[in-house]
Amino acid sequence: MEKVLFKEEQRFNQWWIWLLLLATFAVAVSPLWYGLYMQLSTGEPWGNDPTSNGALAFSAVLVTILTGGLLLLFITLRLQVEIREDGVHFRFLPVIRRWRTISKAEIERYEIGKYKPIAQYGGWGIRYGFRKYGRAYNVAGNIGMKLFLKNKKIILLGTQRSQALSYAMEKLMAENKVYH
Repeated sequence: MEKVLFKEEQRFNQWWIWLLLLATFAVAVSPLWYGLYMQLSTGEPWGNDPTSNGALAFSAVLVTILTGGLLLLFITLRLQVEIREDGVHFRFLPVIRRWRTISKAEIERYEIGKYKPIAQYGGWGIRYGFRKYGRAYNVAGNIGMKLFLKNKKIILLGTQRSQALSYAMEKLMAENKVYH
């Protein structure tokens, strides 16, 4: 088993994301369930262009499942990054389940520092920036490690632990490293 030099797991835990997700859930689901309740309990059609009880129930259940699934996705999303003796490993569960590996030999150089998540990549998550920025895997903040690969691709991995990541990358990229 490869020696792990650095390990980090990040989740979407920004309050504003959860506020937006919960508000979306409430705005999408509440009117349908309210309409279904009113239509079933009073027997009077709900809305200006009412639908059948079955169609309204189907819509309420479908929208609840879809928006609930979105909430569940954000609950389970997490970016995992490891620096091991052989290279940089990452995955973005549950979207990318298998570890993706960038071997030390593939890395031309790297930079750790600030970037502009919205301007350069359009936000957070798995993002495709403009050609000169490459692909990003990030969860929060504006600090990350850009890997400039020998095949001219650029990969950015967001981090909340830049100093520890920097130390691990220095060890990884050292020419004649010796591990005990």
